Amino acid sequence: MDFELKALTEPGKRMVDLAEEHSANFAATAAEHDREGTFPIENVTAMKKSGFSAAGVPVEFGGMGVTSVHDCIVALNRLGRGEASTPLAYTMHLSRTLSTARALRLAIASGNQARRRRSEEMLKKIGAGELFITVANSERGADVRTSKTLATKTDGGWLFNGTKTFATGSPAADVLAVRARYINESGEERMGATIAPIDRPGVKIMNNWDGLGMRASGSHDVVFTDYFVSDEEFDDTGKYGEFNAPFLALGTNSSMGLSSIFLGIAETAHELAISAINRRDGSLYPMNQTTIAENEIDLAAARGILSRGAQYYDEFYQTGVEFPVGEIDNSPETAFKMIKNGACTKKFVMETAATIVDRCVTLYGGGAYVSDNPMAKLYRDVRAGQFMQPWARNQAIEIIGKVALDLDPNNY
Repeated sequence: MDFELKALTEPGKRMVDLAEEHSANFAATAAEHDREGTFPIENVTAMKKSGFSAAGVPVEFGGMGVTSVHDCIVALNRLGRGEASTPLAYTMHLSRTLSTARALRLAIASGNQARRRRSEEMLKKIGAGELFITVANSERGADVRTSKTLATKTDGGWLFNGTKTFATGSPAADVLAVRARYINESGEERMGATIAPIDRPGVKIMNNWDGLGMRASGSHDVVFTDYFVSDEEFDDTGKYGEFNAPFLALGTNSSMGLSSIFLGIAETAHELAISAINRRDGSLYPMNQTTIAENEIDLAAARGILSRGAQYYDEFYQTGVEFPVGEIDNSPETAFKMIKNGACTKKFVMETAATIVDRCVTLYGGGAYVSDNPMAKLYRDVRAGQFMQPWARNQAIEIIGKVALDLDPNNY
């Protein structure tokens, strides 16, 4: 495959090889889960068993030791080619795993023993295949700066109350990453976060997902009712109602990971379209040749921006370096530039993937309109990319323009 994304590190290459094995297996049951609207929990079980779910865990804690976001994106791309719902959930898990490994390095450097213990405990559980993390942050009427869920102070901790939406992969979750609005001792509105075990009273997964596409993603609502979070488990993540630039910049790996999955959908659709044309001896039609060429160009461009965006991330955060050199500039100004690059990448890849699949439906013909045709599933699944947060189309354009003009997105 021309311009194919490829891993650059040895741990990354092992991760990609394993992703390709899982992708082939996941593809075999993808149509059934799509038809039934069921999340393939067996896929998560397989990833835990193989060690793939621990790819981002340091070797000393039982993981594969992958640190390169670029290589993680390549692995997610391979999963997306076979079945896209599972890697949507895995992206969230992988992002939190990588951020926990980073938190451990920072805790060791700063001497924060409490954070070190928490990070080591979580990484050991992930490394042993005992912990799968998904995210329950989206809410109706809220965005990355706000939350309708409220954390209220109580003896020894906090009580969470609220409803989350689009909690992808929640049927397979051992814990959920959750954020909530709270008021600190000074009376300031702040954003807080926790990693919430699902076996604790006060959390209910509603099992109500019924999407047009990504039907197997298990993106159910999750309701928290007086869910208790201890003081030790509760983290302040910044001022409420503002973009937390350093946090969002660090989480850019998740946005690019999502993009790579949708690129995988487009790559599979393109191959199906070529096969259909060749079966009908349609390769000699000039318009087929033109449309295939347009897809090839767009695929090359999408791979290019993804690869460069991920490499820029790795270079900045020195993720592939065993001993980072100097302090990383984590100022809001620099962080917003990282966010801008990630938003550019995500917007371009998501929209380009949809355009490619649209062309593929035309090339494939009427069979693509039959619900049990693989092309029909790809067409429905790829539609989800353009409104996925953070940095859905309109939001991405707004922040890209402001940062490019040296405007503070929090002040305009």
